[in-house]
Amino acid sequence: MKPSSLILLSIISLAFFYIQLWDDRIVMSLYLSLLGMCIAYGAFKKDINITHIAGFIFILTTISHAIFEMGLINNITPDENKLLQIVLVFGTQILFTLITATVLIFRVQLSRLLSKSKNIELTHFDGIFHWFFIYMAVINFLALIEDVMYNYFEMKSWTLIYDNFEGLIYIAWALNCGTLVAMMITSKKSNHHDEKEEAIS
Repeated sequence: MKPSSLILLSIISLAFFYIQLWDDRIVMSLYLSLLGMCIAYGAFKKDINITHIAGFIFILTTISHAIFEMGLINNITPDENKLLQIVLVFGTQILFTLITATVLIFRVQLSRLLSKSKNIELTHFDGIFHWFFIYMAVINFLALIEDVMYNYFEMKSWTLIYDNFEGLIYIAWALNCGTLVAMMITSKKSNHHDEKEEAIS
């Protein structure tokens, strides 16, 4: 099966599974677990590129999730200041998605700062991951605009993003995991191919 087919199949399967659950705590736990499995796989196979890509996403997603789980946003904003709360909630998510996108764009350079491994290289998948987070930043920005319009300009029909917010974000998570799964599969095939060539020679 071609890598593109593997990505598509993985994405469709994960997106369908996530959306069926429709519980952000369960889906987040599964998402972080899958990222953790990718990190473990990369470490076991000594594939530093998979380990670092999954690791960067895992760390930044965990930090962002922890901020909201601990209620830090709610603790620093008074309940009566709805606008500030909206800006901080969506602004924090936009900030973390853009930071993650930037980290993934410069992933090879960052990996080389953290490790002296000679196996660090630009993979075919490096040009994909940051787009998922740019997409999430756009969704959060649109949600911010929509929430402001809804609460302050009485535009009650503006609920398209709000009504589908979880599903839109789950799609991005599915894209991440699906691409990582495809990356692991193609990496395994590549390793087998290299072993065959060594055996022949």
